[in-house]
Amino acid sequence: MSGADGLADSADFCAQLVRTNDFARYASTLFVPAGERRALLAIYAFNVEISRVREQVSQPLPGEMRLQWWTDMLAGEGHGGIEGNPVAAELQLAIQDWQLPVERLSRLIDEHQFDLYNDPMPTMAALESYLNDTASALFSLGAGIAGGQSGEIEHLARHAGLAQGIAQVMRCRCCSNMAAGWKKCLQASKPQSCVRCWISWSAMRRGI
Repeated sequence: MSGADGLADSADFCAQLVRTNDFARYASTLFVPAGERRALLAIYAFNVEISRVREQVSQPLPGEMRLQWWTDMLAGEGHGGIEGNPVAAELQLAIQDWQLPVERLSRLIDEHQFDLYNDPMPTMAALESYLNDTASALFSLGAGIAGGQSGEIEHLARHAGLAQGIAQVMRCRCCSNMAAGWKKCLQASKPQSCVRCWISWSAMRRGI
């Protein structure tokens, strides 16, 4: 298989991964040119991989090791090589082609370490920080690819991410009984729902 064929396969893999796990973002990429679409799918596939680490482990330590692999890859360290990982290959290509800020991608990894533990979100400020470096980061990175960056766009991206994240908290279906809701999510191994339930339950208890 040639290098070009390998890259095409990696791009197809990322597209299918996002289509299966994050269809809303996949659908949004259908409205941009092919070059930008490929880079967006690389970022969104990376987000899928990071977000689902919690589903793939039973203890925090293996999850931390998986997240560290991605951190090493972004840092260019030897044991973070991308051989055999189509998402890492596509992400590295997008970083090179679009001068994406590696620090922003690294912070997204760091924030998702919260997902590995069953701790409540302590304050609204902590929730906003989490969303700023996850949901808002995806809006910001996507805007940088699709239309450029500016202070105004970054401001809009931050608030779009906050709005999206808080809306997900509010519509968490398993939280009609919040105290039991997060336990149900844990038992069902649905980490993103767990985070939302924990946030909702913690916020309700603290009046935030």
